[in-house]
Amino acid sequence: MNRDFVILIISLILWGIGEGSFFSFIPLYLQELGAKAFQIGGIMGGLSFAAMLCHLPAGYLADKLGRRTLIIASWAIGLVATILMFLTKSLPLFMLSLFLYGATAFVLAPLNSYVAHAAPHGSLNRILTIISASFNFGYMFGPLIGGFLGETFGLRNLFLFAAILFLISTILVFALRSQPITPSPKGMAFFRSIFNLRFSGFVLVIALTIFATYLPQPLSPNYLQNQKLLPLTSIGFLFFVNGGGIVTFNLLLGTFAPLLGIFASQVLVMLFSLLLINTNTLPTFMLAFFILGSYRAAHTVSVAQLRNYIQPESMGLAYGFAESVFALAMILASFFAGYLYENNPTAMYSTSILLILVALAFTLGFTFLTRSNAEKSTSKLNSADKQNELSLPESEQTLS
Repeated sequence: MNRDFVILIISLILWGIGEGSFFSFIPLYLQELGAKAFQIGGIMGGLSFAAMLCHLPAGYLADKLGRRTLIIASWAIGLVATILMFLTKSLPLFMLSLFLYGATAFVLAPLNSYVAHAAPHGSLNRILTIISASFNFGYMFGPLIGGFLGETFGLRNLFLFAAILFLISTILVFALRSQPITPSPKGMAFFRSIFNLRFSGFVLVIALTIFATYLPQPLSPNYLQNQKLLPLTSIGFLFFVNGGGIVTFNLLLGTFAPLLGIFASQVLVMLFSLLLINTNTLPTFMLAFFILGSYRAAHTVSVAQLRNYIQPESMGLAYGFAESVFALAMILASFFAGYLYENNPTAMYSTSILLILVALAFTLGFTFLTRSNAEKSTSKLNSADKQNELSLPESEQTLS
């Protein structure tokens, strides 16, 4: 674990505490500012839309300007956006500030490629999950702190608390070391290095999974408050438990084969939806939010798996493209969740279960196809080696 990973871990823990203290309560704060349920779903979708617009150019710029530069820019913009969210009191201005904060998700492409470049061979899956676990370790305490501060001082002051932590976190990332910039291939070779069949197929499978598993999440705080009558402190505690689940599943799934981890996450989020529909007790809600932690862990595992389908010189752009597609899936899921909630609050959970079953089928199909193709490739290589050996003179066969 080199010094840059240590800096990232400390910085991400602080950022996780800050973001966790307010992010889980944004749907409730939007409700305070006068937004309706469908509008809240649209605004949460807009967050993902802001991210989607930025992922691809951020990945491209990370390959051209350097990953460290983009990481620092994201931290600084996030700090400014949080200060603006604290200062504004109107819904339109808050939305603009929130979308600016959402745009800082562009850091995923340069951050993932930064870690992928620095990670020792064969350890990327483990290091990425540790990095993700560090953010989520901080994030798990955020809602607990935010629930208390929100009830004591009001939800608006959560943004001031977060901004103080973000300032310290931003100062830390300036200490990251720069990485060399690898020249990218030109013309069609550049696009072929990214958009191969396995890469595109995997991205589509994960996008479908994200749509199905994210669908029940954006309006769950409203569902818990309005339908299950839970107070803010209880909702904050549930997101604290969720953070514990994210950390646990990041560390656990980091030891699994990536596709097995994704499969496990799909099943667990389906169980989360079943529990939210059929329970009214806090311990069962705690179990539901703990296993929901597998959702973010699966995203981290997916990022590690993507590294197998792309070339080093195109990592930034490839990660940017993948995150753009994932963000689009979240946008559509957020809007759809708002529509379903307006008509029947439990419909977003039952619909998610059905869609996850479809995603499971696609994941299994992709796994089968990739293994089949890998076995065919291995068989061809073995046959070619055998034929080459047979074509050698007898003396050379003996030497070999």
